[in-house]
Amino acid sequence: MANPDTSGRGRAQETVSAALDRAAATAHLNAFITLDAEGALAEAARRDAQADQSGRADWCLVVKDNIHVAGLPNTAGTPALTDFVPAADAPVVRALRSAGAIVLGKTNMHELALGATSCNHTFGAVGNGTDPALFAGGSSGGTAAAVAAGVAEAGLGSDTGGSITIPAALNGIYGLRPSAGRYPSAGLTPLCPTRDTPGPMARSLDLLRTLDTLVTGETDGARSPDRPLRLGLPRHVLTEDLEGPVRAAWEAAVARLSTEHATWIPVDTAHLVEHDGRVGFPLVFGEFADALGRYLDEHRAGPTPAELLDAVGDPVIGDMLKATALPTGPGYPGPAALQGALAQRRVMQAAYDELFALNGLDAIVSPTVPVCARPLRRFEDSLPLNGQDAPTFFTLIRNTSPAATAGQPSVTIPLPVSASPPVGLQLIGRRMADRELLSAAVRVDALVRRG
Repeated sequence: MANPDTSGRGRAQETVSAALDRAAATAHLNAFITLDAEGALAEAARRDAQADQSGRADWCLVVKDNIHVAGLPNTAGTPALTDFVPAADAPVVRALRSAGAIVLGKTNMHELALGATSCNHTFGAVGNGTDPALFAGGSSGGTAAAVAAGVAEAGLGSDTGGSITIPAALNGIYGLRPSAGRYPSAGLTPLCPTRDTPGPMARSLDLLRTLDTLVTGETDGARSPDRPLRLGLPRHVLTEDLEGPVRAAWEAAVARLSTEHATWIPVDTAHLVEHDGRVGFPLVFGEFADALGRYLDEHRAGPTPAELLDAVGDPVIGDMLKATALPTGPGYPGPAALQGALAQRRVMQAAYDELFALNGLDAIVSPTVPVCARPLRRFEDSLPLNGQDAPTFFTLIRNTSPAATAGQPSVTIPLPVSASPPVGLQLIGRRMADRELLSAAVRVDALVRRG
């Protein structure tokens, strides 16, 4: 999408053909559930025929398979929805198509977006775009892998607790989890509407910012280059117990950001992590069944929530949701617990607001994920971390979930590494100040890459 040449007829078809060739060359990554080669080429031909009139720059987009694309299956990575074909684009897809995007297909994901590796029991595991022997992260792993592997310059994922920023970090690309409610969530298969949001991934920060503008129409947020950044340095949890390569990349980034251009402000984030532990999963379990039932009814997708869970490919996900997220389950939190979690979330948001206001922060900064990507299919339940076995899911979401639960925006940028898989740097911003956060990310990205 970086200013492609559209001066002659056939350019869109050439762009799509090149992307499809790259998709074929990287098919071993299993990044797609549906690769729509015929539809993408037909759309490109229509664009070429209209090129003189539209003046539009056509480019390729991949879309996570829980975000509606008209005429393509929307499986959400689960067997019961394999025949569900939406009639209309999700608003976020429609906005990007109107700006020249040609959808190549729907990308693989962790089933029902409830996992952080994208090892899907029905559609297969997603390999990392930098090394197919490693997992891609999740739940938006297929989008991240396809973008990292050069199939498309940009993609859409969804994020409930880090499902954009985790795979973006593990694949060495850029990703934005927007503030909750800032992007339209219609046409998104729900997991937890309070926390769910679509969001973009890209191979450059400039493109990520452009995608955000195309969806929201916002272009402001530029900050004075003369004012030093004020960056929150977490004292606890988010910067602790890091895998060796992550710690090395993190410490190098801290050193490079310790200049006249940036000031580190030590901050306490332990209470935010504690809030997340009390709030995060009660929200998911309290909202899932009702939100999914309304979604299935609205779109006439077929099954009931109970029937969908009976057909789930991953027994761990199916059993957990039956026990905790269906009203008939023994662990279902109930309406009172959900209301309590929503109230606690407001307390959590106030704590974030206070932290930013009292310290005048541009962003809170930490490693995006405390570990690098691990070998595919081997560490689904637990992984070794500094001599101990750590639960895979909770380790991968540890640094991303608190901000996601509170609805804060976050950006991940890749850090320079030499002999390790990719490592990401997470910047968390004030709610609904996404453009300011993206502007700060540009400064940080330049500083951590300076020679």
